[in-house]
Amino acid sequence: MKKIILFLIATMLFVGCFGKKEDIASKIVGNTYALQGVLPESEIDITFEKDKVAGTSSVNRYFANYTLEGNKISIQEPGSTRMMGPENLMEQEQEYLKNLKESKEIEVTKDGIVLITNSGVKLNFVKK
Repeated sequence: MKKIILFLIATMLFVGCFGKKEDIASKIVGNTYALQGVLPESEIDITFEKDKVAGTSSVNRYFANYTLEGNKISIQEPGSTRMMGPENLMEQEQEYLKNLKESKEIEVTKDGIVLITNSGVKLNFVKK
């Protein structure tokens, strides 16, 4: 009897964790989000597809693969186009791409998403 109860508890925990994974993915895939707090003359955004992200990073377009497990996210080294722009926008772009690669958690909010890096930086995005 104890084994059956333990099995049922373990099964419920497993199913609960699996549901959370699907829940976040179903909320973000196919959506585009704009980063808040960027320089006025620029735009940074991110679009989620099944296992890829892409967007605008101030001056250039970028793309990367990602994996999602629950609220844990891992974004691989982004690739990008190689256009040049004003120094302040290029610096903003490099900082964003660095933080994007270091993202480890994702939170879905009522207005969008938050990506949290290994060092605690929060990238706040609103849905476009």
